[in-house]
Amino acid sequence: MATARREAEREEVERPFIDQLVSMGWTHLHGTDLATERSYEEVFLTRRIDAALRRVNRLAQTRTRWVKDAQAAKAVDDLRRAARNIAGRPLLTANRETTELLLHGTLVKGDEVHHQGTDQKVHYIDWDIEGPDLLERNEFLVVDQFRVRTSDGEDEILDLVLFVNGIPVAVVECKSPDVKDPIGKAIRDLRAYSGNPLTDDGRKGKDRPRGVPELFSPAQLLIAACGETAALGTISADERHYAAWRSVTPGYRDERELRRELEGRRTADGRRLLEPGAELTEQHKLIAVVLKPENLLNIIRHYVFELPVKVKEGEPAKSVKTVCRHQQFRAVEKIVHKLRTGRTPLDAGAEDDERGGVIWHTQGSGKSLTMAFLARRLHMSPDAGLNRFTILVVTDRTQLQDQLSAAVRVSDSAVGVATSQADLEGRLERAGRDGGRSVIFAMIQKYLGSIPGLGDTKGDDRALAEDFEQARKRIAAGADPEEVADPKPDEATKKAARRRFRECSDSTQVLVLVDEAHRSHTSVLHACLRDALPNAARIGFTGTPIMKSTLQDTGRIFGLEPGGGFLDEYRMREAERDKVVIPIRYEGRTGPADVRDKGELDERFEDLIAPLDDDAKRRIRDRWAPPTGRDVSESTPMIRAKARDMLHHYVLGAMGEGFKAQVAAVSRRAAVLYRDALRDVRAELLTRVRNDFGPEVREALRHKRTEEYTRDELLLLRAWHYQELLRRIDFVPVISAGDELKAGVWREWTDKKKQEEHVERFLEPFPNLPPDNPWEVVHGPEEYAVPEEAPVPAGGLNPWSGRTPPVAAPAEKPPIAFLIVKSMLLTGFDAPIEQVLYLDRPIQDAELLQAVARVNRPAPGKGEGLVVDYYGVLNNLAVTLAAYQGAPPTLGATRLSDGLPALEEAAYLVELFLEGVGIEDLSSRAKVSEAMLTLHDEEQRAAFDRLLRKFMSALDGALPHEAALRQVPNAKAWTLLQKRVRRHYRDAPGGGFSVRGYGRKVRALIAEHLELPEIEQAIAPVSILATDFDEIVDRIPDVRESAAEQVQALRYHLEERAQRDDRPVHRKLSEELEEVLREFDGRWDKIKERVGPLIDRAREAERPDSEVADLSPAEQKLYAHLGDRLTDHPSFAVPDTDFLRTLTREVCAEIVHLACLPRYAGGDSDGNVSELQAHIWERLRRAGLRPQQGGLAALRDLSNSLAGFAQDHLEIFREEGRAE
Repeated sequence: MATARREAEREEVERPFIDQLVSMGWTHLHGTDLATERSYEEVFLTRRIDAALRRVNRLAQTRTRWVKDAQAAKAVDDLRRAARNIAGRPLLTANRETTELLLHGTLVKGDEVHHQGTDQKVHYIDWDIEGPDLLERNEFLVVDQFRVRTSDGEDEILDLVLFVNGIPVAVVECKSPDVKDPIGKAIRDLRAYSGNPLTDDGRKGKDRPRGVPELFSPAQLLIAACGETAALGTISADERHYAAWRSVTPGYRDERELRRELEGRRTADGRRLLEPGAELTEQHKLIAVVLKPENLLNIIRHYVFELPVKVKEGEPAKSVKTVCRHQQFRAVEKIVHKLRTGRTPLDAGAEDDERGGVIWHTQGSGKSLTMAFLARRLHMSPDAGLNRFTILVVTDRTQLQDQLSAAVRVSDSAVGVATSQADLEGRLERAGRDGGRSVIFAMIQKYLGSIPGLGDTKGDDRALAEDFEQARKRIAAGADPEEVADPKPDEATKKAARRRFRECSDSTQVLVLVDEAHRSHTSVLHACLRDALPNAARIGFTGTPIMKSTLQDTGRIFGLEPGGGFLDEYRMREAERDKVVIPIRYEGRTGPADVRDKGELDERFEDLIAPLDDDAKRRIRDRWAPPTGRDVSESTPMIRAKARDMLHHYVLGAMGEGFKAQVAAVSRRAAVLYRDALRDVRAELLTRVRNDFGPEVREALRHKRTEEYTRDELLLLRAWHYQELLRRIDFVPVISAGDELKAGVWREWTDKKKQEEHVERFLEPFPNLPPDNPWEVVHGPEEYAVPEEAPVPAGGLNPWSGRTPPVAAPAEKPPIAFLIVKSMLLTGFDAPIEQVLYLDRPIQDAELLQAVARVNRPAPGKGEGLVVDYYGVLNNLAVTLAAYQGAPPTLGATRLSDGLPALEEAAYLVELFLEGVGIEDLSSRAKVSEAMLTLHDEEQRAAFDRLLRKFMSALDGALPHEAALRQVPNAKAWTLLQKRVRRHYRDAPGGGFSVRGYGRKVRALIAEHLELPEIEQAIAPVSILATDFDEIVDRIPDVRESAAEQVQALRYHLEERAQRDDRPVHRKLSEELEEVLREFDGRWDKIKERVGPLIDRAREAERPDSEVADLSPAEQKLYAHLGDRLTDHPSFAVPDTDFLRTLTREVCAEIVHLACLPRYAGGDSDGNVSELQAHIWERLRRAGLRPQQGGLAALRDLSNSLAGFAQDHLEIFREEGRAE
């Protein structure tokens, strides 16, 4: 089976991969073809690096070569030293040093004549990707089956390694498309090869590939491929960070052009790269674009860099290496093309700048990194027409500016943030001049705030509810919805704004990037910038649909493509397919606060004051009547009721998954009141857990059928399960400062530094969550205590009192679970840990689309984002998106209730599949065992896994809905079957089983069922070496199941050993096992009878031979190899133990002596190998070893085998010599 898979891997993945590379100008060699120019310990092809150094580095005037032996040797040594200095430090550090050398070269002593002996920078690669003859200036080589020696003397063979000028810049791991999860397996192997295995790699150390980190020190790209698709990543990328490459531009107009090219090209033996009618795969696309020689150098130089990632407050950020995704590369290259080919206002015939356009990439798809890639692409280009650009990035929000500037800083461009209009003008005066190359961030709108018609004159405390209702009335009366939603500044406003800015630079080498280019005030910014930078190129970025009339202004400012299109588009559906963002679902939970007319409002008002006496009612009526919608939204009873519902929803959902939430309140005051209300209802819930959910209640619930749980029982169970975390979490407002600042009120929530600290703590993961199984949790008495809240003075939460409750400073910094805002952080806030947005304020049009996208950032275990609407804004999208006039954009969210039909369908498909393979009953252990044996076909097991994964994902999203609870019995039965199947056939890494791939809500309901003692005791250990393997197998009453367990365990053991050692004993046992299965097909009693002794022999092969206990490690390895070779070779008799021990010691001493000689370089040169073979042959002859047949030829074969073995394990023999 392993051989067939390997053959399929070669023919269906490796060979097409190589053929396509060769068709693009790459040279192909087999690993063995490099035997004369490298040792297995050497990851660089030093001869080729030497030749490239002489070829690439030439005198500027004459273009003659000047690098000599000494300079080349020093440059090669610098590169090897950076890559090999891996011991005791992270791979990323070594990779950083090696990358620095690749990109910027190294210093060597210059030519005595031309450089007067001064140090000069030499480069390893010619980075002029636009220049002619790229394939002559650089060598592109793909090597398959590239063998590398590990530090302990073992060998690993890499599928494909891609070299540029002898330097390994990319590693490709191929897997057959027929195996389960081929891309995931390839990624896990790549990370294992790098010496930095994934934390969730279930394989034990000996079962996964050995690390060869030296090879990955210079590697820039890692590729996992399976023929049907391929994914791109880097040395620090987790599996979720690998991405398919789905674009074919730049380079091809569309997929049809690429298809025609591949159909028209043939391999050396006449095969087409793509047969007519065959599928154009994602592997084809990745190779065609990413690995096209000029694109590969372009990506390595401009689209790969390290990003700082904050892990925990107070700790330094860790770095991860990232590479662009296909839409980012496509967009940046389109911008570069426009900058090169478009006319400037100074060119003849141009009426305006023709280098601009609009980049429409959906929110969450990496816009800030796209800007960083663009800055690096321009400023690191050897083309003076690109590298002298000054880039001005215009934003309108502080948080967005901070986020973008932090991202662009990693591009290695000089980054500055303008602190004032004068500062901005001073920076722009240097634009286009020497030393002016930089990236400048500015909030130009901030400088225009005092101009009538611009800015929000009401501040952050405008009445959103009243504004919302007024807007709806204006639209109903016939006003233009677009003008109502986003009023356009009039000419007087534009004129006043333009007077604020003077001309700063008339250079054409200025690029203005305007973020959120869909907004109407863009026209004012344009008017200002046109005066300040009359000849600048302009690119608009947006992730929000643009209204029709605004689109006209946007096109006039930035320019549109022929036909009125954008320069580049990347829509929500594409982003979800690429897993750049996750799906969003929403549910409406509007209550009595959803007031729409005056009669309702008056009625709610009377309800609120009903508890007061007549004098108090009269005073409040005199002061507040008639009440506003905001009064109701800020009322204590309403906020408390909604806060209770929010907290219960959160406890039942996102909290258990380790995610966090955001509340959008109607006002700053409401945001602060929400904090107090959430803390109060948390104390209320914990009090119920303490008083109403004691041991007797819990024990009764434990024995109740899960599908019969009530919502309240689930709530109490979840609150009890997570009570330690629930007690600690905090709820923090983040609001802007207003007039109350003078009185010192709300400073904790308005101070910028404290806000930054609160946001950082919000982005941190929760401390360790409890076990999945709630019944395993044990709480100490202190954990039942209800947290003490700050005392609230009488009337402190009364909305009519005008008083604000004090906020007590916490004694420690608890984890922040909720951020509570009014408008801040609703746009441009990137928080993958946020899963839920509780919406309790009116919001519409572009702001609504942006707010909804706050929860679409992907994170491990986060299958979807949730928007819970308490205001009713999502009930009627025709109203809330009225500005889009009959063509509302896709909200990018589906109703939560839509998930129930999807759950039912997913359950139906699992049932249909099981029935199709003959599995209808899983009610008993015997039936489950029978079903397990039914799924003997690997493809059927893979199909079952796919269907079950889809069902479990739908179930997790629908819980705790009662319809979802009805599916829990199916989840228990099907995951138990999956557990039995995975363990029996050893399908998962390490042969084990884990439900970690499913959501914690589901896991909490099924964990105990899967861990029942009667189930665990019936499942045999993975390994035949386990002490209780035979005992458990013998307890299995069904002979078919018992024998099948032995067969699968032995097969798994032998396949593992074949990958590791490939000893003859293992090959022979594999052959005998397959022969038994063929001979006794279906006769399980005979199979069991024959397989038992095979297992005993396999175990015997694992036991250390007492005869070699006193031999050294090198001698023991040689003893086993020599014994196997003599036993298997027909020309030799089986040697006795004493003779084999003596012969081993003598041959080992000969090898150690030669390996440690200074002249023995350890390479694979014919001279060294021949010398080793000759000495071994002579030693064998002197020892009296005589073949029974074959004469000297047989002895020569044996000495060749031993020389090859010694060469493959050279480091072990050298270690032996050093020890002596």
